[in-house]
Amino acid sequence: MRNLSFLFLFLSVLVFSSCATKTRQLPRDIASLQINNGVEGIWFLQGTSSARGPYNGELELYRAGDGTYHAIRVVTYINYFYEGLKVQEVWTGRAVAEGNFLTVSYDLKQADFVTHLNGASREPSEFRNNLNVIERFSPSDKGLTTTFTDRKASNYTEWLTTHRNLEGQHLWVNERENIDAKGPNIPAPVRAAINAAKIKIGYDKDPIIKSFKNRKEFRDEHPYIVFDPTDFGYYRQNKDVIRVINKITDAISITEASIKRNAYAPTLEEKQTGYEKNTIDRHLNEFGMVSTAITDEQNRFVRYEADNDAALWTGMYLGSQAMRYLVTKNPEALANVKRSLKGLFILMDITKDKGEFARTVMPYAPGAPLPEGWHQGEAPFQNIMWLEGGDKDMMRGLTHGFLWASIVIPETETEIWAHLREKSRRLLDLNVLNDKTQSRNTAMGLAALVTKSSSLHEEYVRSFNSNFGREIDYRYSTSFYWHGTADWGGVNQGVVSDITNIMIADRLGESQIRDTLRERLMDSWVTYSPSQSALVTLAAYGLAYSQGTRGNNFKANSSEEKFRMSLGQVVWGLREIPYPRPNLDIQYDHSLSPEFVMSPIPRMFWKAVRKPSSIDYFYQGLYDYPVFEKSGLDSNFLWKDDAFLFKGIHPKGIEYSGVDYLYGYWLARYARIPNLN
Repeated sequence: MRNLSFLFLFLSVLVFSSCATKTRQLPRDIASLQINNGVEGIWFLQGTSSARGPYNGELELYRAGDGTYHAIRVVTYINYFYEGLKVQEVWTGRAVAEGNFLTVSYDLKQADFVTHLNGASREPSEFRNNLNVIERFSPSDKGLTTTFTDRKASNYTEWLTTHRNLEGQHLWVNERENIDAKGPNIPAPVRAAINAAKIKIGYDKDPIIKSFKNRKEFRDEHPYIVFDPTDFGYYRQNKDVIRVINKITDAISITEASIKRNAYAPTLEEKQTGYEKNTIDRHLNEFGMVSTAITDEQNRFVRYEADNDAALWTGMYLGSQAMRYLVTKNPEALANVKRSLKGLFILMDITKDKGEFARTVMPYAPGAPLPEGWHQGEAPFQNIMWLEGGDKDMMRGLTHGFLWASIVIPETETEIWAHLREKSRRLLDLNVLNDKTQSRNTAMGLAALVTKSSSLHEEYVRSFNSNFGREIDYRYSTSFYWHGTADWGGVNQGVVSDITNIMIADRLGESQIRDTLRERLMDSWVTYSPSQSALVTLAAYGLAYSQGTRGNNFKANSSEEKFRMSLGQVVWGLREIPYPRPNLDIQYDHSLSPEFVMSPIPRMFWKAVRKPSSIDYFYQGLYDYPVFEKSGLDSNFLWKDDAFLFKGIHPKGIEYSGVDYLYGYWLARYARIPNLN
């Protein structure tokens, strides 16, 4: 397609120049290809769009080595704004000069990744076919002038005037790249399990999967991370601009660009400040539990909606505020810890069953119908409803939250500490601990730490030592990464558990247990390092690597250089998260792009034993796109999302919290990650 565009470009120049009449010599302050060092340089550009009005900009032309010129066109609209921000177009292409005539060709995307936005839609064919836009400049009294169309959204009149020499840096540089994320070879037993799953669900016979069988990435089972730092520096210096890159400029492409701008323009601290306020104002319900915000058409807060995993998210939010307090001593952070801690206490008290706890709680008007799975609390909780189903995943939120609370709340707060001791001890009575050795060890250690019970302390050490072999087997059977496939929700939970367990052992003075757990955390980092999981690297650096721990897996399969490279990427895991999150009626689907490739390995293949109704449950891609092009649009908690999912939907009026960002940010600050900006 590109070669055909260049051929058409050359033919256009030939016909255009042969039909032109000779023009008069132009003054030096009017654009001419015959003076001012010829074609190469940066030309001042002015123009008007029929859709967006007048604009100013520049056109950079530099030699390509084949007789043509690379072209970079950057224009900023004068009177057209999007949500108060200037809109800028950046197009790149090729140019051919013939005498005093210039022809420039650009291939522009009609569609990128958003398929629907507030009632507007893209057609599938638009994702597959770029539009070739051609400018033909000819001499006039204004300079070199052209009239052209983008063939879809706008007509343009444009002219070049003054000219200056090339600078040391181009007007725009594409820095997008694909990073290898394949990892080690898949062992024979795992390969057998994958193949069995594929047969059971008919994966290889699926027409969509079969359509990718000749793609090299598919044959090689080779996943990639799409890393795109393009325009990061520009946005940090120009916070009032949105750049639409090599796309037809319309509402959808501007929105795509604005989400990236919202990720890169604010500093990490500015995003943290925004998310702190947003969480307090709109995402902690009356009982301190993390909740979804329901908003009106003007994005004004209407009410809270329950998040069914709030026990875990609230424990992580509490942890973020505890780390914030330890780093800054800000009293607001300590107040936030206390507020959410009371919510976690209610989860254990409201069920009236010492073996059960709630996943979350919400206000309740007595007599109102109860949603499925919800129950009205008994006195004194009759005005609260609670969600059943507290399990080992949600319990991680309780243990994590109780631990951090015990670290930052002074024991002089006697009422809080009385509840904290009682609840920590009661964790051992929960039904979810039956036959869950790892979870029971965590609860035992926490209870020993908070209650200062020597008998519990001794039992914790004895239990850990007697079950250590089983712990290792358990961890290695659930921590894995096979060519882009992992239990991603388990990765987030594993990090939370590792942090909790290491800190419990350390504060109990059990250095041998602590060091063993640190080695296990480093082993997990090695496992997930091909995916460059920011959360895993943050935890590994802060609680193990920076303490001198490496571990046998690290020594055998990694290196100091690899860890430093991964550490350097951590900050991008936070930079890619937009603030604010888009609250739009929006859908995206990367599979419509010609560059997309489906994975030959089914997502969560181990769940084929209880096959869901549709095979698309098992679809995953081979490209892990930036957060601002996928989960930043629709996720309620980024750290638990599958890395290689490629499509999603978000209805307007539902706003998710930024607790995921706050946890990652304050973990990074607490761990003293270098170059955090």
